[in-house]
Amino acid sequence: MRDVLDFLNTHLVVWAIPGTTLATAVIILIITLLMRKLFSVWALKYFKKLASRTESRLDDVLIDVLNPPLSFLFLILGFVLVRMVLVAHIPSSIDAMFQPLLQFGFVIVICWLIYRSADVFTDYLEKLSRRTRTELDDILAPYIKKVIKIGAVLLVIFKSAEIFLGMSAAAFFGLLGGMGLTLGLVFKDIIANWFGCGIIYVDNLFREGDWIMLNDGKIIDADVEKIGLRSTTFRNFDKTTSIVPNAMIANGIVKNWSRMYKRRVKLNFKVDGVPADTLELLLKGIRDLLASDEGVHQEFHMVNFREFEGNSRIIRLYYFTKTIVWKEHERVRENINLKLLKLFEQEGVDRLSYTIVDLSDDRPRDFELRNSDSKKLPSERQ
Repeated sequence: MRDVLDFLNTHLVVWAIPGTTLATAVIILIITLLMRKLFSVWALKYFKKLASRTESRLDDVLIDVLNPPLSFLFLILGFVLVRMVLVAHIPSSIDAMFQPLLQFGFVIVICWLIYRSADVFTDYLEKLSRRTRTELDDILAPYIKKVIKIGAVLLVIFKSAEIFLGMSAAAFFGLLGGMGLTLGLVFKDIIANWFGCGIIYVDNLFREGDWIMLNDGKIIDADVEKIGLRSTTFRNFDKTTSIVPNAMIANGIVKNWSRMYKRRVKLNFKVDGVPADTLELLLKGIRDLLASDEGVHQEFHMVNFREFEGNSRIIRLYYFTKTIVWKEHERVRENINLKLLKLFEQEGVDRLSYTIVDLSDDRPRDFELRNSDSKKLPSERQ
């Protein structure tokens, strides 16, 4: 045995490294490769069998995710042992090059684990988001995966600069800060729209399916079809679509018609030349028919003789329907209008001596288009 060792140290000297030391390094590498193969095949197969006995699929997915990075880790550890064996026989300049590579290998393993785990984490997060009432987490969940993966890549870049270029963390973050400021100015509108999406959900301005009016209808008066991270898509009453940036919505005045719990009707009657007794009977009759109608919300309704306009008497009629569903609301109004006409005929008021003006503003401007469509819109649903 001693003769073999003497032979190795005499005839197998490479770069002033004794043969026994080289043989030890080779044996370590061979054992490392064998251990790596055993882990990838035997240990992995065993762990998969254990995971298959559990009800959760999380452990099955994690095994597939962790396998490549951990397998690579075995290789890095093997090279660490080789360095420990050779460090006394190799020049310090070579060791100074070899050591950063090993450090970078460990960084690669950690970032690889983070990168591959992003899919598992976001899938689990998406399942949790489906159990919550808010929809913001449903929108953000797919983007979290991208953020985690980008973070892993940035970590590799940061550690590479630190290991190979000697750049300090403060200098690197300063560089990133300058880049972030520049990118922030370039993409400020996009970032503002992202925050606008958050405001829509946090302030609960509206949800998909709601009928809203933005800035008194100057920007939008339509149904919400889809809330995106950058913009919101609206379905107009003529079935066209409008896409509005979320920042504009967050800075605008939002009126949500779908949040009504009762629906308003406001009418003005301009009655010409009727005596006080007849006018009094008209007022009493209108109040009675409102109080007795099942479709009228009894929380508040009002009928008043408001003012004179020449020889005309101005009556204001103000009430709410119990239903906010568009078609049912229209039926209640129709029923009240027919009763009003009968009341005027009953009291002998000539149909040419009065004018009715509808002052209600809780309906879209293009009502004819909306009402003629056979497809139910969100504001028409129960």
